[in-house]
Amino acid sequence: MAKTATIRQLASLLDDPDENIAVNAMAEILYRESELGDLLGELQEKDDPVLRKRVHQLQAALTLRRRRRAFARKLAQKNVDFIDALIDVHLQWFDNDSRPLLEENWRKFLAAAQKREIRSPEDIASFMRKEGFTAEIETTLRPENYCIGLILREKIGSAALLCGICRKLVGDPQNYLVLRNCGDFTLCHASGALLIPAHDWQISRAKSLRDMELFDDRTLLQFASSTLFSAAVNSDSFRYILTIAQALSGRDDDQMLDYLPYPYYPDDGKQEEPQA
Repeated sequence: MAKTATIRQLASLLDDPDENIAVNAMAEILYRESELGDLLGELQEKDDPVLRKRVHQLQAALTLRRRRRAFARKLAQKNVDFIDALIDVHLQWFDNDSRPLLEENWRKFLAAAQKREIRSPEDIASFMRKEGFTAEIETTLRPENYCIGLILREKIGSAALLCGICRKLVGDPQNYLVLRNCGDFTLCHASGALLIPAHDWQISRAKSLRDMELFDDRTLLQFASSTLFSAAVNSDSFRYILTIAQALSGRDDDQMLDYLPYPYYPDDGKQEEPQA
């Protein structure tokens, strides 16, 4: 598509009966997002159903792109809102889900916890057992374990994220740390009590924290997103590989996946012939 074309000239191709022409126009419009202004809103008012459909597709693509950029900005913040950003993680995988519904489900879960006046690791363990929550070890084979909507609905989740979620149920979260020791994620209280979700919410005492790895809210969010990225690579799901890579990096350019092998980064199609 010629770079000299104006954004309105490109928009005039959106209702072209040739699908290839329309798709190329859409790609160029997305590339020139900063020039759009209110144009898509104007086009959405037109009577042409084909035009409105393609404008809707453009608006959906722009919404997802802006959502990914917003998530990358949140990860860069020193004091990230863990649950708000965890909902963003969910929406990288289940991008058609409703943020308001996910937020409402969290509020209901939090309200149930607040009725119990959770103060100690023992209180957390009792509440999570009563609610029927099960923690699973970290794996790329169950990406739903890293999506808060599924965790709250199915009551099964990553031990790492359940530690982070439980930390939000207490009135004194500053007295709790999420740690990893020998592969197990634990929620450690200032008293030295260790809550281990993957061991049926067992509580033990820490002899030493020296060799344990600390996960703050940002690190947990990066861990969850990176695990989803690995799950996408394992399942050969290019769409999610691209989506999550963009969310983690905040970038939309063609060089973003240059560290991955073909076909994720095709190097302009110039691949070496396989050796016999």
